[in-house]
Amino acid sequence: TRNFVVSASSPEFAKQVGEAAEVYRHELAIAWLGEPLPGNWSQPCPITCKTGRIGAGGATTFTFNNGEVFGWKMDIQGTEERILDSVLPHEVSHMIFACHFRCPLPRWADEGAATLVEHESERLRQTKLLDQVIQTSKRIPLSQLLRIKEYPQDMQDVLTLYAEGYSLADYLVQKKGDDGRAIFLSFLGDALRGDWEGAFQKHYGISNVDDIEKEWTGWVMAGSPVLQPATETLVASNDTPSTSPEEPDDTTVRGQSPQQGNLPLPKLTRLPRRERTNAAELSAPQPRTMAVTAVTPERTDDLSPREVSSTTEPQMSVSVHPARPTSSAPKWQFPWSKQEEPSSTAKAPSSSGFTNPRAVADSAFDFAR
Repeated sequence: TRNFVVSASSPEFAKQVGEAAEVYRHELAIAWLGEPLPGNWSQPCPITCKTGRIGAGGATTFTFNNGEVFGWKMDIQGTEERILDSVLPHEVSHMIFACHFRCPLPRWADEGAATLVEHESERLRQTKLLDQVIQTSKRIPLSQLLRIKEYPQDMQDVLTLYAEGYSLADYLVQKKGDDGRAIFLSFLGDALRGDWEGAFQKHYGISNVDDIEKEWTGWVMAGSPVLQPATETLVASNDTPSTSPEEPDDTTVRGQSPQQGNLPLPKLTRLPRRERTNAAELSAPQPRTMAVTAVTPERTDDLSPREVSSTTEPQMSVSVHPARPTSSAPKWQFPWSKQEEPSSTAKAPSSSGFTNPRAVADSAFDFAR
């Protein structure tokens, strides 16, 4: 496609992924920025897909240097359904944020905001993980969470960071209703200058981080109720996650370090605690079931960050995304945002020199480093 070159186990699925990636690139930019990206990337992002009964996940890398983003590369894996409805939109979200900010975001914000567009089963898994630590010593205090720029060394802390990041991003976006996404990005832009309390005061009316933490924690303990009217689309689906013989029972977390190995995540066994309706559908193609006989593409198991050589020491962004496969088919619905169908006559973004580091590896899902 114009912005992606996909390698997959079959030409059919490669085409699906490429088309879906373009749709997400268009729709997510509109959802977050209010308009499509200004042009095509100077070089397309290579995407390597590995499909099968394996835990869903992804890793996207890119480089920031002198206010530019380049060197995109994405590796994704899982069932076709989870790749299309969770892993791919998560990874593309990282690319949108990188193009907008042109610098690394704090991990909680990068991963949390990217998780907002995943399938409901994935978001519910994050909610369950947060429930398990919210009142324990394993919880990361907000004052620390806000400033984490790298993945913690301990994988339990990585999972906690993703769960807290998703919940906090969800809370802050919902708190401002229809303008929630734009305000959230403006808040991050101000906070990146180093004054979190000033940014909270300016955009959310609370200057004390402890007060923000108490307010957010109270919302979590109340069951994370919907804060905005039903006119705003919030959820992809409300199906109860389940497993089937065609799908793996466990989720695999692919960390940024090969030494961390794989870690099974807890299974989601409860029903959603909140109901969201009126989800708008994306115009992405539906996944197809097919017999795959092609040779597995190279490097699909290697989701570790690449080294970048530069005399100006560019920063690399990496993120990890663990997804729990379910038997429910993807709805192709876009969570929490009003959708504008891309015009059939819309002009494709022109080359603007954007190139995104491989910033998303999964929730453990990824962001810029």
